[in-house]
Amino acid sequence: MNNLELLQNSLLFKGCSREGIELLLGMVQERQIKQNAAIFTEHMPAEALCIVKSGTVRITMMAGEGEEMGLLLLGPGEFFGELALIQETSRLVTARAETPVELLLLSRKDFQAFLDLDPRTGARIITTIAKLLTMRVQAYEDKLKEFLHS
Repeated sequence: MNNLELLQNSLLFKGCSREGIELLLGMVQERQIKQNAAIFTEHMPAEALCIVKSGTVRITMMAGEGEEMGLLLLGPGEFFGELALIQETSRLVTARAETPVELLLLSRKDFQAFLDLDPRTGARIITTIAKLLTMRVQAYEDKLKEFLHS
């Protein structure tokens, strides 16, 4: 699957025009990550959205001293680190390559430039991010409650 098809099939870009996605593709960087390597860790500066092109990424959060709590397992077409596009902040979770991984990265700076070039597509992406963040917060809350009661 090429990068255009990957993004067209990703939840993040549903309803976006082909032209908008093609414009965005001109701004992404490709990166290969070795198995078990950290993509980013909690408290690192959040600078880019990551889209999984191939492989599997595990998202975890520290739940206690030296204890990680698994939150998500993501595969091709799925994305993480989306908060980096919206605000300058630190990572809230750790992302690690479960297998060898190929990623597409979109920096906050490039996304801000994209918003000026194609505000309609940018608004769709931001709306999707907002919906997803709401769902993830609810899921994390349930997982945290389970963890605390075990």
